[in-house]
Amino acid sequence: MNALSHQPVSRHPLGAEVQLYVIYRLVAAALVALMLVLPASSLSWGVAFNSAAGFTGMGYVLVAGLLLALSFTRVQVRWQLIVGTIVDLGFASVVLSLLPEAIAVIGVLLLFTIASGALMVSTSFGALSATLSCAMLISIFAGNEASRHEMGPYLIPLMLAYYTIALLAGRIGHRIALATWATSAQQLEIAELSALTQQILERLPAGVVVVDAKGDIQSSNEVGAQLLQLPPEGDRRSLAVASPELQRMMEAWERNPDAERSPVTVGVDARQIEPQFFQLHPDSDEVLVFLEDTSQATKRAESITLATLGRFSASLAHEIRNPLSAIKYSAQLLNESSHLDVMDRRMLDIIDQQIQRMNGIIDSVLGLARRERAQPQDFDLGEMLHDFLAEYAAGFPLDNDTLELQAPSTKLRAHADPKHVHQILMVLVSNARYYGRMPDQPAHMILRLRDEGLHLIIDVLDRGPGIQEHAQKGLFRPFFTTSSHGTGLGLYIARELARSNDGDLQYLRRTNGSCFRLILPHAPTAP
Repeated sequence: MNALSHQPVSRHPLGAEVQLYVIYRLVAAALVALMLVLPASSLSWGVAFNSAAGFTGMGYVLVAGLLLALSFTRVQVRWQLIVGTIVDLGFASVVLSLLPEAIAVIGVLLLFTIASGALMVSTSFGALSATLSCAMLISIFAGNEASRHEMGPYLIPLMLAYYTIALLAGRIGHRIALATWATSAQQLEIAELSALTQQILERLPAGVVVVDAKGDIQSSNEVGAQLLQLPPEGDRRSLAVASPELQRMMEAWERNPDAERSPVTVGVDARQIEPQFFQLHPDSDEVLVFLEDTSQATKRAESITLATLGRFSASLAHEIRNPLSAIKYSAQLLNESSHLDVMDRRMLDIIDQQIQRMNGIIDSVLGLARRERAQPQDFDLGEMLHDFLAEYAAGFPLDNDTLELQAPSTKLRAHADPKHVHQILMVLVSNARYYGRMPDQPAHMILRLRDEGLHLIIDVLDRGPGIQEHAQKGLFRPFFTTSSHGTGLGLYIARELARSNDGDLQYLRRTNGSCFRLILPHAPTAP
């Protein structure tokens, strides 16, 4: 049995053909009924309307109409064809018994019935229909002399045609069923492969973007949409709008696919993207663009470097600090001598400054090794800033430099690790003092505390030349420095400490200096 015949007409691959056949039966039934009741001519048999043949013709039209209505229901195709075959054989049997001369018309109608059964149900069902049709014709042929006279020339050709059409239509139906099954299997496999491809693309660490011949972005995975800041799905955007530099690079690739390509900076966070371009397929103008975020690889490399440096610095610190302590102690003893002239004391001051610098470098590197977990607590941030100013002025005399605190009189309680906040402020104030001054001018630094509702803000302001725009992108990266005396670790460690306390550290350029903004969370409000 053909598996497709178990489906309703609406889901059958040959559903339109099934309904066309049912409509054909209704039209044929109507024509045969007219031929039965019309006045006798070469195209009709002219029986009475109220005769048995007339009633049979009208009944066949009514049943054919009901079968047409049935084709719009969810009844399986095979049951519709089985019922239709039974109706056709019954009608043919009654009409040929009454009018043997209708063999030419009725025989052809049965030919279509057998073909449809074999094609849409199975070869065996078509063969069964052919056998029943032949048996019916033989029984009527043997009934009387008039039947033998009218049906004799048609009997053998019709019987051969019935079995032949049953075999041919059955094989065609079998081929259609196999092709339909193969197509369904291929569609399912294509759908699964498409879903798998979509899952792979969504989980790729690289961005994937498809650009059409007009330069519009047709589709992208989630990473690509984030990198290029694309609008929600359904809104098309030109690549030239999303990234003009990437558009120019794609046009250069189209002119010379072998040309070398440099990374592209995209997004508000200035990510470094290395693009790769591929033609989607040979006959297409669409371009597949892979966007590899090299900043992620850079961060991983930096993490490995920092971890290695941290382990190394932990063991090296004591080896360096021991001789530094001896040098510092010896310089202090030498400074107490009364036999030193001005030049000697100047040399001792230089030794002391370099010892402090070396200790600062060791502290910065050890900060990477320790990376202590934050232990937040509630404290008065304004009071802590007053203590910090007094401690800084005592440990690092300001001389002509100025350090001012601007804080409200009300208490502002923060929820953070005081040690970390102290370390961050030490880095920011030291940088403002040594780098945030105009040439040959004293440094003017301001610590400004304020409450912005959701967070507490500490701005460290200076009146220096500011930081150049090209240097701002790498300001918080480890080992990035524009000074020959810096390690490039201070700001990196400071921001890491701020973030470990659920805060952040940002740089804001001003017209007359720089501003480093430390953001800290409020202490929870008491119930």
